[in-house]
Amino acid sequence: MDVPASLLDFSLVRGTSLDRRRLARTHRVSRPVRIVVLVLVTWLPLLVLSLLGGGPDVTRAFLRDVAVHVTCLVSLPVLIASERYIDLNLAAAVRQFVVSDLIDAKDLGTYERIATGVVRLRRSTVIEAGLLAVSFAASFVDLPRFSFRPAWVHAEPQGPLTLAGWWYLAVSMPIIRFLLLRWLWRGVLWARFLFKVSRLPLSLVSVHPDAAGGLGFLGTVQSSFSLIVFAVASTLTAQRLSRAPSTDFTDYALHLFAFALLCLIVVFAPLMAFFRQLLGAKRRGDHHFSGVAAWHSRRFEQRWFHSEVPQGLDPLGAPEFSSQTDLNTSFTTARGMRWFPVDIRAALAVVAAAMAPMVPLLLADRRFIEVVLALGKSVL
Repeated sequence: MDVPASLLDFSLVRGTSLDRRRLARTHRVSRPVRIVVLVLVTWLPLLVLSLLGGGPDVTRAFLRDVAVHVTCLVSLPVLIASERYIDLNLAAAVRQFVVSDLIDAKDLGTYERIATGVVRLRRSTVIEAGLLAVSFAASFVDLPRFSFRPAWVHAEPQGPLTLAGWWYLAVSMPIIRFLLLRWLWRGVLWARFLFKVSRLPLSLVSVHPDAAGGLGFLGTVQSSFSLIVFAVASTLTAQRLSRAPSTDFTDYALHLFAFALLCLIVVFAPLMAFFRQLLGAKRRGDHHFSGVAAWHSRRFEQRWFHSEVPQGLDPLGAPEFSSQTDLNTSFTTARGMRWFPVDIRAALAVVAAAMAPMVPLLLADRRFIEVVLALGKSVL
């Protein structure tokens, strides 16, 4: 089935109202340049202002603040750099539903309306402005139990804000929050799209090689959000390292593993909407292939074991053996069909992204390096 023109330009990243009206020229600028510009806006002024207007104590506190450096120099670039990669995966998935004939021709119009409705919401100026307002407001809402401000933000405890502190609260953090909220909104819209598509009668095939009725590509698409998981995990780990530094890396590992399990639920939960149709396709496949296999196997045995084989017929070249093998393969595939379109590689991608911040922590641990060197010597 040909993909309609309205689906060829599907995007949850490009073409927002804010982009068209205020940032139209940024699309002509390469993504690395955009990353450099935002890093210069969010991190460099903090360094300069802490050096010029904060005094030695503020400067030392800023330079030792791992959280702000990781957030501005690692997480922020990842949030921007991942836009094209994730957006291409989502757009390919939208087209794949049509290319793979998962959507029946009579439901194609409804499918188009679902996709265009999601894109329309993504381009809403009101929602973009609301996300921006929330990003700025969060910096100046005093919630002691939920907010944490670095020591260098204030000239003294509970004292006035430093110049670097003002920039941190009014510029750096709102930009980073806006990028995170934007990704959260995109994730909600994509989950909305998947839920509405799951309500359509999909043409699932129980013997599809992906063992998910033809929906196996959705697991791969969802795993592309592992880049966002890595960005968030890096910031959370750095913040915890700044607030409560510890030499017990097991504690960090347990917290990251708990975060990884949470991310598995959040990332792949939207695919649960397809459970009912996948389970129905698996049951139909089991029943259909059980009946066909019984009919074919009975006649196969009658021909080769309970009757006289025609003279001159070579079993090595008989078509019955080939058809029996093909049927066995199809039956095994149908019986092994999953009711959840996620394989182990997709799940491991998310877990690895969440646990990745442990790597620099381990490399900074002298004991870990000594163990690695000892293992290397023993192997060599």
